[in-house]
Amino acid sequence: MVSGYCDERFLEAKKIFEASIDSGFELGCAISLEIEGEKVIDLWGGYANTDKTEPWEKDTIVNVFSTTKGVAAICLLQLIEKGQLDLDKPVSEYWPEFAENGKGDIPVRYLFCHKSGLCGVRTPLDPGSFTDWDLICTELAKQEPLWEPGTAHGYHALTYGHLVGEILRRIDGRTIGNYFDEEIAKPLDLDFWIGLPESEFSRVSNIHPSKPNPLLPLLAKLPRFLLPGPMKFLLDFTDTNKPVGAAFNNPPLGSNENDEFEANTRKWREAEIPAANGHGNARSLAKLYGVLANGGSRDGVHVLSPDTIELGRQTQSDGKDLVLGHMHTRFGIGFMLGTKNVSMGPNPESFGHGGAGGSLGFADPDNNISLGFVMNQMHPGITAWKTATDVADSVYKSLNIT
Repeated sequence: MVSGYCDERFLEAKKIFEASIDSGFELGCAISLEIEGEKVIDLWGGYANTDKTEPWEKDTIVNVFSTTKGVAAICLLQLIEKGQLDLDKPVSEYWPEFAENGKGDIPVRYLFCHKSGLCGVRTPLDPGSFTDWDLICTELAKQEPLWEPGTAHGYHALTYGHLVGEILRRIDGRTIGNYFDEEIAKPLDLDFWIGLPESEFSRVSNIHPSKPNPLLPLLAKLPRFLLPGPMKFLLDFTDTNKPVGAAFNNPPLGSNENDEFEANTRKWREAEIPAANGHGNARSLAKLYGVLANGGSRDGVHVLSPDTIELGRQTQSDGKDLVLGHMHTRFGIGFMLGTKNVSMGPNPESFGHGGAGGSLGFADPDNNISLGFVMNQMHPGITAWKTATDVADSVYKSLNIT
């Protein structure tokens, strides 16, 4: 069931990976881990389809949802390093239309750390609207924030990518997908895309969503004051006037008229959604973060300087998340920082990003470790990252790093 390579020091980690598939927790998945730029784990297994007729292959790729956010952050950090983007200048200096509705003074920094109050679009959107770049950017530019910018943070699940991607387009002229492909992916020979070419479609495994919470229809019938906090949070998912509803449910990411999960459609794959539709494999995530875990350059290809890497992992937001039910989250400049909910090993200074359902990529520069994990069976809540974090914890334990 499992193929690939595993350094003999980490056979316990391999067993954990194998068990995640054998138990049925994972359908198909891949994991890769580097230490000091050397690939020590590169495993894949399971199936690319629910009928279990197509094995997950070495070159299988899959949508990684919000793991894309960390990849997008690297592109913008390059502009910062070049002096083309200033975190403390108003967004409106680069994107004049953004100044509408009192947003003229919002600094660029807030877009990266989820403090801009633009976690969702206020105007009701038709299904599939997030594939329309100009529509989403226009709506975000003209609307009022959902809370006072800078006073709190709340996860910008989909809008993050359009906000930072439009900044890049205004400065560089290229879309963020083209920029990433030309400046990072091709030079490093990464099998990763923001906006997937049709030529790669045959290698993509469909995503299989977790089952919807059966309590939602019942909760919707009860008076709100009777519900405990966690139940109110579930109900708020369906209310687009609430931060979580605006972030995740306008429009809802679900199945289309053909009963096809949106993330598996041609329209979704071809679009550039830098917060949510990167397609790639674990090997490429581990390699990209491996570059950042080891000084920022590899084989003559410069990605980021050590100083810029340090800037990227400096804590900008830390505390209760207005969108994620007041769950504790931490963010740097575009990167998610490790917490007990999404572990990136024992080092609190590790950085990267997790994606809905369980994908994960991270760098630990202090220990020169990087990891990439991708999968096709989504899992709900904080159970999502179990396979990736259990394997990572095993590796750190084998290295006596606590």
